[in-house]
Amino acid sequence: MNKRRRFYLPALLALALSACSSVPEYEDPELPDTWLHTADAQAADAEALANWWQQFDDPTLTQLVSQAMQQSYDTRLAMLRVNSARAQLRQSRAGLFPALDLPGSASRQWIENDQDVDPDSPLAEFGLDDDIRFDSWELALQASWELDLFGATRARTQSAGQVVRSTQAEAIAARLAVASNTAQGYIQLRALQQQFVLLEEGIQIANELERVAGLLFDAGEVTRLDVEAAAAERASLQADLAELEINLDEALLGLDTLLAEPPGTTASEIPAQAPVPLAEQPIPAGQPLDLLRRRPDLIAAAAQLEGSRLQSLAARRDLFPTLAVQAAVGRSGMSINGDFGSASNFSRIGATFGLPILDFGRRGAAIDLADLEGESSYIGFQQALAEALIDVERGLATSAGQQRRHAALQRSLAHYQRTFDLASTSYRLGEANLDEVLDAQRGLLQARQSYLQGRTALATAQVALFVALGGGWQADVAAEEQESVEVENIQR
Repeated sequence: MNKRRRFYLPALLALALSACSSVPEYEDPELPDTWLHTADAQAADAEALANWWQQFDDPTLTQLVSQAMQQSYDTRLAMLRVNSARAQLRQSRAGLFPALDLPGSASRQWIENDQDVDPDSPLAEFGLDDDIRFDSWELALQASWELDLFGATRARTQSAGQVVRSTQAEAIAARLAVASNTAQGYIQLRALQQQFVLLEEGIQIANELERVAGLLFDAGEVTRLDVEAAAAERASLQADLAELEINLDEALLGLDTLLAEPPGTTASEIPAQAPVPLAEQPIPAGQPLDLLRRRPDLIAAAAQLEGSRLQSLAARRDLFPTLAVQAAVGRSGMSINGDFGSASNFSRIGATFGLPILDFGRRGAAIDLADLEGESSYIGFQQALAEALIDVERGLATSAGQQRRHAALQRSLAHYQRTFDLASTSYRLGEANLDEVLDAQRGLLQARQSYLQGRTALATAQVALFVALGGGWQADVAAEEQESVEVENIQR
């Protein structure tokens, strides 16, 4: 009967520990089969997405984005967080291996001797009739190793590897945000420059209309109201031009901030005039499943979820017994009053064993806390995935709509251009007056402004779609895979 009890007790203990070792499992996220706002099932071009800013075929834009991703404060801070996570991984990894130290110690102790020693006693020869001084020392080479029998340290090391993966993805997300902000800032700058040119042309037309109105007023063909209306239009355009100059300065300073350059640097390096760039090639969206492999925020959220799962596993493994071994070789010695002494070599080996029995719920609370962190990470991953899907759907819808609007504005501009050409021809033939030509020119100018706004909106929508699809990640997959290989080597 006693033998059975001795057999059942370890079995029951192992069964209880195995029951505590299971971690929560989460369902795979649900993804739509295809996108709602496109019927294009063409796979996304990984190379084009990795360097999406080159699709705009603008060397200045490419140079600015590349410079911003290298020099931006946000990018550098994100890389520091990656380096910090790597240092924590190395620190966690070190717990899997033995530690080797060279400890040394030395001490001296004085003991007062209140008793007299017989001069003929042998103790008197060693000076023990006075105060006694003990000297001792030890120098050893010591090794210690806490055996990871049940994998708690390995689980924490793997979790630290997932933290590295998450911070790498967050660093790519920071770079992508910098690239997006730089591209959008550059697009807005080019739009403002083009709008500046159009406003100057509008002011010239307004001046001419005001001059014609004055001549017609002198001829008695119009009233003073017409003259004042023409003057008001010219003054309003001049006010818009002044405000536009402010917006231009702010756009240039915004690029300086993104590039981490002193104020005024961008203004001296960017050419004064250039059209708003557009990505002329279609942007294949691929499938929703591709986002899990390409969106840096989703990769970071998935890594955080896996890291939380490993932390839950490690917290449960802390319920298991622990075993550590120590070994040392060295030399020690002692002396009395500096005369009588000896030194010798020594070696020792030992082991410590621990079995958690009662900690008043500390380990149980750690398990609950780790599980709650895992639940939070799972909800965060679901939220990030839902937002990513919405971002792509919104980007597809906006990009397609702006593409149609851009084409319609392009046709409208062509009609206004022909109207102006016909008015100019009629004026040269004497079939139309100057006022009609100026009205046609003003209509053409407004059509050009509308076309510029549509082109700018389309370019901005294209940038947003590239970002929503996770463009920019593939350029750094190699570094992430290398780190994953190192973690897998530890697991083996």
